[in-house]
Amino acid sequence: MSFRFDALAARLTTLGDRRNPARLTTACALALALLAGCNTITSETGEQTITAVDFDPAHPGEVRIGEVVFMAGFRLQYGARFFGGLSGLWVSPSGDRMVAVTDHGDWVSAPLSHDANGRMTGVGTITMRALTGIDADSIDTILDPQERDAEGLAMLPDGRAIVSFERRHRIWIYDRPLTDNEPMELKAPDHIVRLQSNEGIEAIEAMPDGRLIAIAEGPIGPGLVLDLWILERNGHWRSIGYLMRDGFKVTGAAALPDGRVIVLERWFAAPGSIRNRLRELTPEQIDGTEIIDGRVIAEFTTDYNVDNFEGLSARIGPNGQTFLYMVSDDNFNFGQKTYLFQFRLEP
Repeated sequence: MSFRFDALAARLTTLGDRRNPARLTTACALALALLAGCNTITSETGEQTITAVDFDPAHPGEVRIGEVVFMAGFRLQYGARFFGGLSGLWVSPSGDRMVAVTDHGDWVSAPLSHDANGRMTGVGTITMRALTGIDADSIDTILDPQERDAEGLAMLPDGRAIVSFERRHRIWIYDRPLTDNEPMELKAPDHIVRLQSNEGIEAIEAMPDGRLIAIAEGPIGPGLVLDLWILERNGHWRSIGYLMRDGFKVTGAAALPDGRVIVLERWFAAPGSIRNRLRELTPEQIDGTEIIDGRVIAEFTTDYNVDNFEGLSARIGPNGQTFLYMVSDDNFNFGQKTYLFQFRLEP
């Protein structure tokens, strides 16, 4: 996929231009007092357990749900402090690596293995490293929870990463993800600041034609229409409505080579009842002006091993198959699990 830089460049500002210096001085002073130093990047390690799991306990192995077929799944357990909360997900085109961002402001990465037919067969050693902000300071800190809640991840072909955050809604671009590289800030859509604190841009994805798509989890005002934004090649955001249905909310998105976008949604009702589903957006809907009502292609009920799935990524397999990968956000909750699942798209 190609991604034009001019649209992004027109929207980039340095983070320093957009922050309050007094606020930064105070934050650094607190960090010095409590953590014995600013400009400290944390890299976490821990023991890990990777357990193969089936999606349908009653029918082990491959199972078809709607227009997708479950291929493989693993439960990820890692002993590092604050592991969990995985939201945005990227799986490399070759399938050899996954990268995720977390609610605690961390990068999580691991090598993946697949067989000759493209089926995921294993997850290698997990690494975990804090995201960085101004002057390469770690945002993985309990001092400022409004700064660290990373939700969406898009990886560009040139290796840059785009990360969306909620609570303090913003979009950052990292030239060198998984390092102490200081990000740049992408000028966000005009009304992003009006989103609810915990319902920001959950889904962000680079499209094959060089545009960027972003979808909010919740509406700005009353009603059932979310904002879906497209960063066009001229550097301007265009807004389209996205129709919520049946109480589901957007949590992730993955672009396909033919211009379609698959959207991951979640339905939740206490205590602990979760459902997930996938909806398909066509190029015609994305390029149009009408409110988008995506077609449901699969719905995952509590009969399956579902959890709070928030990350979605797609890649093309060795035989031309379209694979979808989903990762779950356990909310750092003992009763939830971190799953990585692979599906094959079969319309």
